[in-house]
Amino acid sequence: MKFAIPYQNGRIAGHFSKAESFLFTDQKHSEITPNPALNNTGCGGKKSLLSLLKSQQIDALVVRNIGQKMLGNLLQSNIRVFHAKNASLNNAAFTDLPEFTDATQGRPCKNTKQGCCSKKQNVMTSKLTAPSRLKQTFIVLGCKA
Repeated sequence: MKFAIPYQNGRIAGHFSKAESFLFTDQKHSEITPNPALNNTGCGGKKSLLSLLKSQQIDALVVRNIGQKMLGNLLQSNIRVFHAKNASLNNAAFTDLPEFTDATQGRPCKNTKQGCCSKKQNVMTSKLTAPSRLKQTFIVLGCKA
């Protein structure tokens, strides 16, 4: 299983789409890639980010905070999303994290009346029926994660 983690200053970033970079990891390999959403304004950057995750064949994400619309898009793309309550990668077992299964579990959009994001009237409410716990633990940049 391949995970993506919004990454900033050696920690899990506070907000998914505003992270400096993304850490892609599986049981054998880890790599850091710049966040394409930072180079674009509006929804274009977030679409680029979603495309990157799909092209990297990400199975799951570990996030601290994520918006409802992006969460809905990820769930609709069959990417599992797990919630980390703190920023530390140390001692964080992905198997112990709660899983987001509905877009309404994300943060409401503050800018629904501005920009291209306002074109979508309803928040997607996709649900996953996959198991809520993973049975794998990964080594991330030398830290047990």
